[in-house]
Amino acid sequence: MNTKMTKLALALGALVVAGGAMAATESGDLTVGATVLNACAIGPGTLSFGTDLKLAVAADGTAGTTAPVTADSGTSISVICTNGASAAITGGLGSNADGTTRRMKAGTADYLAYELYTSALLSTVLDTSTGAIAYTGTGLAETNKSVVYGKILGADLAAAKAGAYADTVALTITYTP
Repeated sequence: MNTKMTKLALALGALVVAGGAMAATESGDLTVGATVLNACAIGPGTLSFGTDLKLAVAADGTAGTTAPVTADSGTSISVICTNGASAAITGGLGSNADGTTRRMKAGTADYLAYELYTSALLSTVLDTSTGAIAYTGTGLAETNKSVVYGKILGADLAAAKAGAYADTVALTITYTP
């Protein structure tokens, strides 16, 4: 029995030694990388001149004014760009333009001219060539950083027939990827 115990002890010892040899380790490095590109997206907006536009009547009952009608505060556009990306927002002429004049349409043949601007000063027309809204991305979706303003001239309002007028203007955001 002593011989059996000795053989068993030797066999167990060999297994322990062999098991220790199997537990060897090696290490290496994993290289991780990413390339972030500039990207931007622009969402829809709505600019309303109101639902009760009419010519003013003076207190003495004489005809009204031809003063311009402006949208109260313009409208915000949803914009998101990669942090630090420079972009420019431009606007097309709309679905009902006549040459370079933007027009809203009511019914089948009634139009009301209007204009869009890049700031509350109403000095730079929002267009596709010279009137763009500059934007620098923060990486967050922002709705109050890019605002479009509008104006209807009083003479155009005076010439318009009664009706609900609407137009759709394509907005484009241009950036370097």
